[in-house]
Formats: sequence, structure tokens, C-alpha cells
Amino acid sequence: MTPPGIVTGLRFEARIARGNAAGVRVACRGMGPERAREAAEELVGQGVSGLVSFGLAGGLAAEARPGMLVVPSRIVTESGGEIATNALWRERLCGALRRRMTIIDAPLAAVRRPLPLYLDKTTAWARTQGFAADMESAAIAAVARRNGLPFIAVRAVADPVDFSLPQAALAAMGKDGRLKPWRLALSLWRQPGQIRPLRELAGHGAAAKAALAAAAKAAGPGFAAHEAGEGRRSESRQTG
Repeated sequence: MTPPGIVTGLRFEARIARGNAAGVRVACRGMGPERAREAAEELVGQGVSGLVSFGLAGGLAAEARPGMLVVPSRIVTESGGEIATNALWRERLCGALRRRMTIIDAPLAAVRRPLPLYLDKTTAWARTQGFAADMESAAIAAVARRNGLPFIAVRAVADPVDFSLPQAALAAMGKDGRLKPWRLALSLWRQPGQIRPLRELAGHGAAAKAALAAAAKAAGPGFAAHEAGEGRRSESRQTG
């Protein structure tokens, strides 16, 4: 069977996918919608059978806590549009995952920039009612739709809504999705008070990474993708 493709925005997310998901192809070009589109198109060029948006998400809802796994049936855009994920693929994946973990079925918000502050997150929640947010899923879904491929998203909450990301965390991550240690060191030298929130963020991140690894393993070969005979037709739709 032709394997599905997993798109990530960060290099460590790609390593988690490659190390735990069997029978898939993985591409990472970096953070944000444009780089996600490039990675998705790369996988389409390799002939994948579907696309997965895989990685971390920022919590928007008050109940979103680090390590919660969101497998949404729909993605809400900043303009108010909605993108449905592939129902058959998602149902199969959730069936495999629920044997190992709790799945959150709630809308995922698509945003175009990071949301580091409480005010950023609450504003995004008011606009979208999303449980969590990421920057790549909508772009990946658009590539899937254009190419008649199914699309799903699997995202683990990293930072809760009431946690503001320290500047060092934002500075340390390059647009290519790679950690830049010298930027982290420079930011800490300028503002040593960031050490405590960085440690807290590391704990949040560890819970999210563990959830992603567990999900990739539990999904089974081919990430629970299409069974023989289902074909390549996408059930995604977009409104608004």
C-alpha cells in the first residue's frame, strides 16, 4: 500500500514521527503555513496516499492541558472558515489510539503566527472557539484538497492558555524548525529570569512529546491510513 505522509513544523516532531510511526513518509521544512505547504507538496510529489499534520499545539481552551492529544474532526480558520478532516481515516485512527490514551475531539484553530501570551491565546479562542492552535494544519489540508488526498491532524497540547512563552523559547527556534542553542544562550544572558519559565516549558513539552510518541506507536502501520480499495479521494471540505 502507498504510505501516507506526515508533515511537521519542527525537527524534533519529525524525529518523533520517524522513530515511532511505521510505514509512513515524513517531511519537515520548518514552521508556519508556507513551509508546511512546501513540505506537503514534497510528499505529494513522492506519491503519498494522504497527509497528516503532526506536532505540538498551543492550548486555547481553559481545559487544554499539556500532553492532551487533539485529533480534530474540523479545523477552524482565523477568517471563520472550517476544514473537515477525513472521517473514515480519523475514525480508524481514533479507534487505535483510544486503546492507549484519551483523545480530545474538539476544533483545532489555524493561526498564522505564534501565540506566546495569554492575551494572544484568549483572543484566538474568542475568534475561533478552538481547543488548541497550530500554524501548519490549514496549509497542509489545502495541499491535500488540491490533490484529492485525505487529510487528518494529530496535535499534542504543549503550552496551556495561562502560560506565557518566555522570549528565549521563541528566539531559540529557527524558522527552519531547528533549535538554535546560541540564540537561547544569548536570550538567557540578557534576561536570566527566564530560566524558571523555561524549565516549566520543558516539563510541558515533555508531556506533549510523550503523547505524540505514544500516538505514533499506537496508530499502527501506515498511521491507520486507507484500507485497500478506499482509493485516494479526500473527504475534506472547506467553508467560508
